[in-house]
Amino acid sequence: MAMLCPTAHALDPSKSFHHYVRNHWSLEQGLPQLSVLAIAQDRPGYLWFGTQAGLSRFDGVRFTNFDLDNTPELPSTWIQALHTDREGRLWIGTPQGLAVRDGNRIKAIPLAADEAAGVVDVRALTRDVRGRLLVATHRGVMVVVADRLRTLHPIDDGALSLHADDDGTLWAGGRGRVHAFDGTGERVLKLPAGASLATVTSLARHDGRLWAGCDAGLFVLDGQHWQRDRNVVAVSGGVQTLHEDRDGILWVSTRDTVYRLQNGRLLERIAADGPLAEIRAFYEDRESNLWLGSNNEGVSRAWNGWTRRYSRAEGLQQPLLWSVAQAPDGRVWVGSDDGVSVLEGGRFRSLIAGRDLPHPAAYSLLPENGQTWIGTRDGAAVYRDGRVQRPRALAALDAAQVNGIIRDRQGRLWFATSNGLYRWREGDERARHYGEREGLRDIRVRVLMETRDGRLLVGTQSGLYEFVDEHLVQVPLTGTGLDAPHIVSLYELAGGQWLAGALSEELMLLFDGHRWTRLDKSRGIPANAPFFFAEDPGGFLWTAGLRGIYRVPVAELLDAADDPARRVNARTLLNERGDRHGGQKGDCCNGAGNSRGFLADNALWLPTRDGVVVMATDQSLSNDYLPESVVERVQVQGQWRPAERATEWSLPSAARDLRFEFTTLSFQASDHIDIRYRLKGYDDEWKLLDDPHQRSATYTNLPAGRYVFEVLGTNNSGVSGRAAATQAFAIAPYFYESPWFYLLLAFALAVLVLLSNRWVLRRHHNRRVALERLVEQRTRDLQQANRQLEAISLTDPLTGLHNRRYLTRQLPADIAYYQRMPGFAAGVDVLAFALLDIDHFKSINDGHGHQAGDHVLQTVAHRLRTLSRDGDYVIRWGGEEFLMVFRPMPRHELHALGRRICTAIAAEPVDVTGTQLQVTASLGLIGYPPFPSAPDLLGWEQLVSLADRALYEVKAHGRNGWALYEATPLALPAVDADQVRRDPGELVRSGHLALRGPHHPATTTSPSAPQD
Repeated sequence: MAMLCPTAHALDPSKSFHHYVRNHWSLEQGLPQLSVLAIAQDRPGYLWFGTQAGLSRFDGVRFTNFDLDNTPELPSTWIQALHTDREGRLWIGTPQGLAVRDGNRIKAIPLAADEAAGVVDVRALTRDVRGRLLVATHRGVMVVVADRLRTLHPIDDGALSLHADDDGTLWAGGRGRVHAFDGTGERVLKLPAGASLATVTSLARHDGRLWAGCDAGLFVLDGQHWQRDRNVVAVSGGVQTLHEDRDGILWVSTRDTVYRLQNGRLLERIAADGPLAEIRAFYEDRESNLWLGSNNEGVSRAWNGWTRRYSRAEGLQQPLLWSVAQAPDGRVWVGSDDGVSVLEGGRFRSLIAGRDLPHPAAYSLLPENGQTWIGTRDGAAVYRDGRVQRPRALAALDAAQVNGIIRDRQGRLWFATSNGLYRWREGDERARHYGEREGLRDIRVRVLMETRDGRLLVGTQSGLYEFVDEHLVQVPLTGTGLDAPHIVSLYELAGGQWLAGALSEELMLLFDGHRWTRLDKSRGIPANAPFFFAEDPGGFLWTAGLRGIYRVPVAELLDAADDPARRVNARTLLNERGDRHGGQKGDCCNGAGNSRGFLADNALWLPTRDGVVVMATDQSLSNDYLPESVVERVQVQGQWRPAERATEWSLPSAARDLRFEFTTLSFQASDHIDIRYRLKGYDDEWKLLDDPHQRSATYTNLPAGRYVFEVLGTNNSGVSGRAAATQAFAIAPYFYESPWFYLLLAFALAVLVLLSNRWVLRRHHNRRVALERLVEQRTRDLQQANRQLEAISLTDPLTGLHNRRYLTRQLPADIAYYQRMPGFAAGVDVLAFALLDIDHFKSINDGHGHQAGDHVLQTVAHRLRTLSRDGDYVIRWGGEEFLMVFRPMPRHELHALGRRICTAIAAEPVDVTGTQLQVTASLGLIGYPPFPSAPDLLGWEQLVSLADRALYEVKAHGRNGWALYEATPLALPAVDADQVRRDPGELVRSGHLALRGPHHPATTTSPSAPQD
């Protein structure tokens, strides 16, 4: 099916290679060996890599390797050629012969009966216009006929490379020559004298001409003669391989360089170091990812990506940038941590060294005709007539960080600084300062904006202001819940609405002329402190900040202002952390204030820690490739079986536990794939795979019946395949599960009951009645006595609460029950253990007597009961200690639970013989299990011990509060479970458990029980 999918656009030839998004895989990720000599993609979409240690299949996340141990049908583990044909078969060339993988089977291809016996060294594979598989071998060109190898064109020195033209001409590279076979026969085209012994290892058609790569360099066929291409420098080893991509770019690799040629001319020369060293194979997959197999560094992938990045490769000496602005002449000025540079013709030119500025960091820029104003962390300067000048009138700005510079319609310059707002018109003796006396609550001014109607807005670290009649008037942000946010960006939409970005709150504020609207995560806006806004002609608002770039339709923003329940559809396109569904990974963005980016010619220009990032706003941001999902194999009774989509399996009655491995094949952003699965006949609801790297699902204790396991995945743009991958199977019932068994059992029971009843009625009717009455009475008496004894043994007589014995008996069964709940099993929900100790209880006993202490214990017990739900436990643990165990709740609610318990205890004083005693408690909490990945590491007894440890931390830090232990992100190493159970504190000391708290309630509020 995937063969029919449309291919994506190829790599953009206008980009330099370092602008592409690149990834690298090696031994650490699962490759069997570092030499990748051949690459191919099969019909479902798997990539296959031929190495010197076997064959490897890749789905974007994991490698599945084939060698002589698990695939003895391979002629050799040295794979030097791969090819997929129209029938979906994978052909495998080795020095020991040819093999083919058809379905899940690999078989060797023997020689035809009339061929001379011997080993065939397969060097290259291709398919001609007639659909035949052609094989370059040491015997010449061979062809596969009826799954046997037969010589088609014998060549004395053998064939090393192949290329088939659309007109039927076949080209075969040999030693010092290239053989051409067409309808007129064979022609031999010898290389120039200096390359008469060179081995032609690669052939490609480019610019309408045939190109030959050999160990003497690169040659192009001009008429009937070969000409050396001077773009490719002759080096030891010569040309490794050639490949023309879908955009007509010829890729040429040598030992130390990768070349890109367009229309026969050099487009780019790329240093082949690191993962690009000695590229032996190029391959362009269906999503137009370019794969590069290295001779000693594994495999790399390059795809277009959505950005260009201008940094060190373009001559930028200091890549840490704070500001970027476009001058009236179109040049791009950038302010770095060490001076100012200008981007001209795709290259940076250092214009001002950091030492020549008041401070090396050029924090803001304002390029104008004939001059550029520069704000630094230590005042302002202007670059004019080829030199940096510091006007005396701006001396007041010295020692202040200049966050923004704008020129208003009246020609006045405004400076946003850490020491207030300054205004200056050229010719004035000094700049006018505006600070606290003029109305600023906080003199740290971040950003300035003049609206279209001439109003000046001022963003500070403590709110938004408007400049009115020589004063700064605070703009009330009514309805946003914010009093004085840190405003770092301002923007006016085409419709006149205002936008403001808040740093600490990581949100945007929208003013539609009447009211302000707060737009944050709850409304669909990504958590990202907005440093820059821009509206493109297509109706999208682009926002850049610390965590990356996202866009949102402006119309949806305006609708959200009218409808408080409306969520907007924001899409993140670039993010620093590589978050799932977070777009392309990359550095972005720096600074807060003016000159933090600009939009020109449908492209965003933004400063980052690694140069300028540029994102075209009119490019296609979707991946239209239809990914195919595959059920790879199924584990049945401990044995793996390859999946067979077209076959319904009949499984034995004992096969009740099954594990499925599956995948969805898309390589542009394999970490951002969503895979859903379900088992029809058992659970018809689709389940989303939480971790795209763990592509498996397990079912246990399946009842007998017929099932279909289905998998359907989407790529990074949410595009899904045409149909789900399936595996149907039926589990045979045990005899006692069959309908005949139940019918027979019902009949036998009916007969037995009938005969027994008649026999009993005849002989023992009276005796049975009497005995039943006696037994019934004695049973009631015994049950009553047992209940009384059990209640006494399991209940604390003072408070009426259950005791430790009751918990020890009941809790293990409850835990076993909860482990079958999806949320608990997935680690989302936890049992909450809360150990509570009444503060200063001894002083209550000593000061008011033991009766008062008993009354306090009873009152606390009553308040704890009001907090419990059905299924929760409140236990008298001992003395003034109580233990509460809450049935599963979301893990993140433990903190709120601690607050509710502490607040409930201290809500009202306890009346003791007319005296009002304020009673508080200290609380230690922990969720079970603390580690979702190791649910059985700790038992509940160890959790009580850890809760006790948290409780005493609260006692040691002021009492009347709560603290809880939570798992840290550290991966759990292999630990001695018995040692951890003996001393669970080891997990605290090793940093795998961290104490959150102590926390103390700020005020006393009415308690409420956890909600079901």
